[in-house]
Amino acid sequence: MSRVINCMIVLLFSLSLVAPSAMAQVEMSSQTIRGDLLSIKGDLYVIKDIFGRLVYLHVDKNTKRERLLVPGERIEADVIIGEKVVALRPAK
Repeated sequence: MSRVINCMIVLLFSLSLVAPSAMAQVEMSSQTIRGDLLSIKGDLYVIKDIFGRLVYLHVDKNTKRERLLVPGERIEADVIIGEKVVALRPAK
């Protein structure tokens, strides 16, 4: 019986070491959003993506930009989901 309890404790301890790193990878997953830039209002960029949905992106001073973008352009945005816009650039 004590062997089973010891195995369970080792298993739980192992999972407690693995789970946070797996969660960190999920939180830091990024994606590229492509679409037409509809408007810029301060630090808020409004994009109509390729599926016709409106996407609101909050851009800050840490966002990398190749050049100044203007409404009407097709753009790409690298985004860390739930956090921030990493980079903005004209679409290729």
